[in-house]
Amino acid sequence: MNTRQIEYFLAVAEELSFTKAAEKMYVSQTAVTQQIRSLEEQMGVQLFSRTKKKVELAPAGAFFMIEGRQILEHIDNAFIHAHDVSEGMNGALEIGFANYASNILANSLQEFHNRYPNIKLHFKSYSPSVLLDRLRLGELDLIFSPIFDPAIYEGCFIREVSRVSLIAVLPSSHPLAGKYCLTKKDLFDQSLILACTPDSKIGEDRKIIDSFLKAGYHPEIVDRIEDIETILLMVAVQMGISILPSYITLPVSNDRRGRCDRQRSG
Repeated sequence: MNTRQIEYFLAVAEELSFTKAAEKMYVSQTAVTQQIRSLEEQMGVQLFSRTKKKVELAPAGAFFMIEGRQILEHIDNAFIHAHDVSEGMNGALEIGFANYASNILANSLQEFHNRYPNIKLHFKSYSPSVLLDRLRLGELDLIFSPIFDPAIYEGCFIREVSRVSLIAVLPSSHPLAGKYCLTKKDLFDQSLILACTPDSKIGEDRKIIDSFLKAGYHPEIVDRIEDIETILLMVAVQMGISILPSYITLPVSNDRRGRCDRQRSG
């Protein structure tokens, strides 16, 4: 049995005519008849009931019509999957992303999943510093990090995938809480709680501090903390204010958010 025999059989089964099946397959009627006869001999069953006036499916033929379609479908899928494997479009990806960043990644990852449904995606959420460590250890295939600094990604391919604004996170009772857009001048005398990585020389906290210094302001840094949830809690209990990426939208009681006059990439 071969796929051509199954294709000829399905053509006759659908048309209930050897003549129309031959026209559909662009071959002679004799070729179709010979292939069907050979298929019946191999299977040891009668697939069609033939008279001078009509062709009908025999019980075995009606059953094999369903199975034959599935066989061809399985073969087609096997060809597609084999091609995907050869092109690297099959397998699994271990993807790491920064805490609280899932909402800005969802659309891009959904598009990728729709385009390559045979690639399984496994997600892990870590702090930015842990993300890079896991990538270098080979535990992650790629990472989405808010820290876009080539200096810390030596030996890695990096690409900017989104650009987001920074927001100031304030207690609701803060005098600046009702202001939509804040400048460095508004914040220079505030107690700042900054998100950081273990290496403060290259983290986003360092960039924020440098931007204040370039503007001629020396901000008061209360603390540098890697955990975003801890920062939000400290703001809520009025221990200071923070400057964070706008994608962090967790509701925290007694805090307000105002947009800062700077954008950042990630």
